[in-house]
Amino acid sequence: MSKVLRCAVIGLGRIGWQFHIPQIVEREGFVLTAAVDPDESRRKEAQEQFGAKILAADYRDVPCNEIDLAVIASPTIFHYEQTVWFLEHGVDVFCDKPIAISAADAEKMAETAKKNGRKLMVYQPHRMTSEALTAQMILKSGKLGKPYLLTRCCDSFSRRNDWQAVAKNGGGMLFNYGAHYIDQMLFLGKDSCGSAKCETRTIVSSGDADDVVKVLINGKSGCLYEVSINMASACPFPTLTLYGDKGTAVALPGNKWKIVYCENMQEIKLDETLSASDRKYPSEKFPWKEEIIDGIPEHYGDFYLHVYDYFAKDSIPFVPIEETLEVMRTLELCRKSAAQN
Repeated sequence: MSKVLRCAVIGLGRIGWQFHIPQIVEREGFVLTAAVDPDESRRKEAQEQFGAKILAADYRDVPCNEIDLAVIASPTIFHYEQTVWFLEHGVDVFCDKPIAISAADAEKMAETAKKNGRKLMVYQPHRMTSEALTAQMILKSGKLGKPYLLTRCCDSFSRRNDWQAVAKNGGGMLFNYGAHYIDQMLFLGKDSCGSAKCETRTIVSSGDADDVVKVLINGKSGCLYEVSINMASACPFPTLTLYGDKGTAVALPGNKWKIVYCENMQEIKLDETLSASDRKYPSEKFPWKEEIIDGIPEHYGDFYLHVYDYFAKDSIPFVPIEETLEVMRTLELCRKSAAQN
């Protein structure tokens, strides 16, 4: 890696400190040049622990001629203004998800990048989880036949009392976790949203933002995608289930998968008469095959390899901005659907 990307991390909170900075300081091809946060103690930590040379309380005080990449890790409500500012000042942007609080803002961000000849990509690590990689492999194998339904469940009992629990801050599980899982579903299905229905509730959160979300997406391919996010569930459910017209695969605890499929499904003759033969109900027997396989190891950290390839080597973006805009459009449809119910 001959080129080194000089990075400015904007926001030294959870996602910036626990995910982005470790990747930047540990991976070849990156250097933490600037650390931006209104909290002085956090800025000093970044300097003392990771050697950040430029410290700023305001992102507009970062000298843009001294950085190559702005990593936006601030709360969602700030993504738009910060991203647009850096793009307009000649700096490429790697933004955490969701890219913005509205599809309209996301469109403007993409337009700003294009207008200024800059690059913009969004962090979508759930494309590289063990579950996603294994699901990709299973779907590609063809064992399940034609997929007609993919379901994603995220369950825990978590009473949020931080900024993510407040709607005006851009909080809520629809945009927080939904940005991950809707992207993951459309990515696995290589699909886009035809229509979407959504229900949201606020059950155990201390704020007014949603913590229970049910989404049903009708993909343009004809496949259905169901996303269930429940932060008020004391019992976990399978995280990923893949349904095809010849079989089903389900993620099991312990990074295992169960696959049940039929290789030689015989054609069946339709009987349209109103008199069932021998007064019997259909009871077809299938030669099911069952497999238990190990999940592919997680590659969360390798996301920054894609970051380097795109921003330093001009490779095709791992998360094209068009796919990000599709996720935002889908989230907007979900929000409107939930508001009507």
